[in-house]
Amino acid sequence: MKKELEARFKFVIGFVGMVIVLWSCSNDPGKIGLGLLPVGDLVKVRQVIEKETIKANIETDGNLRTDGPAYSLLGTFNDPIFGKTTADFAFQLRLNSFLDHTNNAQPDSLVLYLVYKEVYGDTITPQNLKVYELGSDLVQDHKYYQDTNLKGFVMNDAIAEKYIIPKFRRDSSSTLYGSTKALPKDTVIQTIAFKLNNSLMQKLWAADSLTMSSNDLFLKYFKGLYIEAGDLNQAGALMKIWAVATGSQLVIHYHNSTADSLSYAYSINSNSVRVSRFVHDYSKTVFATNLDKENNPDSLIYLQTTGGLRSKILIPDLSNWSDSTNIAINQAQLVFQIDTTNSEYAKYINPEQLVVSAIGKNKAGLDSLYLPADYQLSALYYGGLYNSIDKTYRFNIAKQLKDIIQKKKENYGFYVGTALRNETYRQTVLKGASSKTGIRLEITYSKIR
Repeated sequence: MKKELEARFKFVIGFVGMVIVLWSCSNDPGKIGLGLLPVGDLVKVRQVIEKETIKANIETDGNLRTDGPAYSLLGTFNDPIFGKTTADFAFQLRLNSFLDHTNNAQPDSLVLYLVYKEVYGDTITPQNLKVYELGSDLVQDHKYYQDTNLKGFVMNDAIAEKYIIPKFRRDSSSTLYGSTKALPKDTVIQTIAFKLNNSLMQKLWAADSLTMSSNDLFLKYFKGLYIEAGDLNQAGALMKIWAVATGSQLVIHYHNSTADSLSYAYSINSNSVRVSRFVHDYSKTVFATNLDKENNPDSLIYLQTTGGLRSKILIPDLSNWSDSTNIAINQAQLVFQIDTTNSEYAKYINPEQLVVSAIGKNKAGLDSLYLPADYQLSALYYGGLYNSIDKTYRFNIAKQLKDIIQKKKENYGFYVGTALRNETYRQTVLKGASSKTGIRLEITYSKIR
């Protein structure tokens, strides 16, 4: 015990002595250790905010692939800022099993059920929807784009037509997402039911056992359906259809000599080819005169999913950093600020995420897009998620900037657009390059003296 106490005493005395020596060498703790570095290795950390030289313009998003989306959009929406958007889609239906024709079975009705859980727009304007049978094949692995003329795939006239007013209701009985009776948060699934005409019902009922033996043969017999959204000159909404989900299906209701209420369902599953069509009309928007005009920038940036709008960002001074020496980029953030004056950000859902793509050149000298090197490091680090507190989208592009400085990549600029472009409707208005707030590139770097 005595030896242990002596050892502890010696340790305390030694530690106190070391602290006194270090403190006597410098009254500034931040300077401790400087004597270990040669003078030429001193580092000074600086920050610069690049804003004045950044340029941005609004462009149409171009051809968007719309085959195989996770969700399908349906309806017509006259956005007060972004103009008119119409969305509809076509899809295949697949077999689940054999349809039982025994015991004098007879068909009663053929009903298409589509379920949705999100409405973007109003819930008071009737929508005119029509259902058509497809006369042309939807081809697996074929590339379909937003301007595909799906109406050109149909046979004859509509086999169902319906006016609906989209519903939107919260479930106060659910406990999901912290929902309470006073503040319900979980959305109730809604269903649209189309009773199709008897001619298609009889066609499906008459399919023989060979046709029903495989999906390949069945799809030659029945190619699928197209749902068309009618035109609206004001208001309206877009519904987010859960096409690949329990509840979205085509059902034959029938009876036989032993049961009155039988049914057989043709499903829309992950193997079903699904194609969306999006049409935009910007002719009455405030930004129409600046759209697709690189030399006529707007003070605001308008971004929209469904192959709608994106912005080209040019930061010419990035190339100047390549002339700098002894520079290490610690952080480089590209910051976009939501415009709270000219947008309806509080009324409509903002994009959950934006995407910044770097511009390269292909062999033909045309623009080609790729994700910045920072995304390859970590998608989370790269960023782009909406910050509801300061209403910004931030992207880390330090690695991309370093590659430009080291001339591993050329500086042709960037495109900023929305994520999930072919399966959800979102829009936002951001401060543009010529606005007072502007687009900011915040660079923190170390300069070795």
